[in-house]
Amino acid sequence: MDNVRLINPRDSADDDGLTRVPPQDLATERAVLGGMLLSPYVIPDVVEILEGPEFYNRHHETIYLALVDLATRGEPVDPLSLTEALRKAGDLQRVGGVAYLHGLADAVPIAANAPVYAATVRDIAARRRILTATTEVDQLVRSGTGELADVLDFVQEKINRAVEGTGPRTSGDTAAGWTFSDLGPVLDGTHKPQQPVVGARDDGIGLFYPGRVNGIQGESEAGKSWVALISCLVEINRGNHVAYLDFEDSEAGVVSRLLLIGANPDDIRDLFHYIRPGSTPTPAQLRQFITRIGDLGPSLIIVDGVTEAMVMMGLELTDNSEVAKFGRMLLRPLADTGAAVVPLDHVVKNNESRGRYALGGVHKLNAVDGVQYMLEAVRPFGINTEGRSRLRIAKDRPAQVRRHALPGGRNPMHWFADLVIRSEGEDFASAHLYPPIQHNDDPQETAAATDKAAQEEADIKDRETAVLEALAKATEPMSKNALEELIPGRASVTRRALTRLVHAGQVVTEQGPRKATLHRLPPKDSEKA
Repeated sequence: MDNVRLINPRDSADDDGLTRVPPQDLATERAVLGGMLLSPYVIPDVVEILEGPEFYNRHHETIYLALVDLATRGEPVDPLSLTEALRKAGDLQRVGGVAYLHGLADAVPIAANAPVYAATVRDIAARRRILTATTEVDQLVRSGTGELADVLDFVQEKINRAVEGTGPRTSGDTAAGWTFSDLGPVLDGTHKPQQPVVGARDDGIGLFYPGRVNGIQGESEAGKSWVALISCLVEINRGNHVAYLDFEDSEAGVVSRLLLIGANPDDIRDLFHYIRPGSTPTPAQLRQFITRIGDLGPSLIIVDGVTEAMVMMGLELTDNSEVAKFGRMLLRPLADTGAAVVPLDHVVKNNESRGRYALGGVHKLNAVDGVQYMLEAVRPFGINTEGRSRLRIAKDRPAQVRRHALPGGRNPMHWFADLVIRSEGEDFASAHLYPPIQHNDDPQETAAATDKAAQEEADIKDRETAVLEALAKATEPMSKNALEELIPGRASVTRRALTRLVHAGQVVTEQGPRKATLHRLPPKDSEKA
C-alpha cells in the first residue's frame, strides 16, 4: 500500500515552487489504525495519546475518528463495521475504499503496540508544528516590526504551543500520581493547608478550594444555582474567568439571573463562559473541551446538573463505579486546570433518610476532596419576596471552612451561611450569603419552634383521647406496655398522654401482679363526687 498516494492538502510547497514534504510517517499512521482494528482493547490507550489532527494524512484522521466513534458507542470495531460507518458518513471512497481499509490490518507489525505507534505519530506531528512555528517566527523577525519584548513573547508562545501535549503524556507515572511524593514540606513544617479562596460569603470568607472538587447539594428550588451565581459574580468582579456547564437551564435563564443580581454585561461577555452540552462527547472531544477551558485559566467552574450530566454520558446514577467514572472523566480533569469545580446536585426528598448524601451513589460525596455544602430551604424564593435557605457543611476535607461555621445544634452539619435573595420586582434582586449569627430572636426560628410545639401538643391531645377510649372498652385494668401496643403511633407520645391523664385524675393506677402498675378509668360515682 506504500505506492498508493492519496491527495493530501497538508502537503506544502516552498517559495521556489519545489515541493518540500514535512516530517511524516504514513506507515506508522497505518499501523496505528490497523492495531485499533485488530485489537480494539488498545483504543482507550491510543485515545489518551492522539486527538486526530496529529495524522499527517487527513484521510487517516477521518478513519481514526470513525474508529473512536464506534468504540465510544459500544459498537463492534472491525473492518466491516468501519466500512459501514464510513459509507453512511459519505467518506468511504474518499479515504481509499474498502480495499484500503482491509489493507490497514496488514500494515501493523504488532497490534498491541498501537499506543507506541501513536506516540510516534504524535511526536512527528509536534515536529511539523515546530516547523510551522519557526517559519512564522522567521517572517516576524525578518520584518523588523514590533517591540523586541513582544517578539520574544510571540516566539515563546509559538514554541510552547507547538510542543504542547508531547511531554507529560509520555511519562504516565507522574501524570497519574503513581510516583513518590515529597514529604519534606510536611516534615519541616513549611506546608500550609490550602485555603478556600474562591467565592465569598458577605464577610469575605471564601467558599471553595481551588484545584479541588467541591459541591452543593439540595432539594429543587433550594437555591443551589443562586449560590453558584453569587460565587460567579464574586469571581467576575475580581477579574477572573468562570465557566458554567449547564445541563438543566439555558443561557437566557442563567445570564438573566446573573444580570438580576448586579453583574455588568461587559464583564459577563468577557469573563463568563457558558456551555450547554447537547450530546455525549467522545473522549477526544472531552479532552479538547477541557483543554480549551484550561487555556482560559478560570478560577471557578460550575457543573449545574450532575444527574443530567451522568445520564447524557450514559452512566448509571446509583452505581458507585459509574459515579467514580464520572468524576475521572469530567470533574477531576476540570479540577486539574486549577479551578474550583462545583457540581450542583439533587438530594432525595425524604429528609430523614437523606443524611449527607446526594441522589445516587455514595461515591458522589467520596469524590469531593474540597468542601461539600447541603442547602436547606427555609423560605421559598420568588418575585417581590425574600427567600432564604441555609448552607450547611456536609464535608470539609482540608478542614479550613468548618472553623468559620457554627455547630448545627440538633443538625449534625455545621451552619456556614444563610442564602438570602430579596426580589425587588423583575429587574433587580439583592443576593447575600450572610455569615451565621447565633441568637434566639430569629423570627423564622421562633416561628418554627412555635409550630413544632403546637404540633406536639395536638398529637398528645389526640393520644389522650385514644387512651381514654381504649380504657373505656377494656374489661380489666391495662399496663402501660399493653396500651402502647394497642394504640397506633409513637410509644413516646402514648406515654406522655398517659402521664398527663394520671396527673389530671382522668386515669387512676393500681398495683397488679408482680408489682406492675395498671391503669383504669375512675369509678363513675367518683366522677360525680
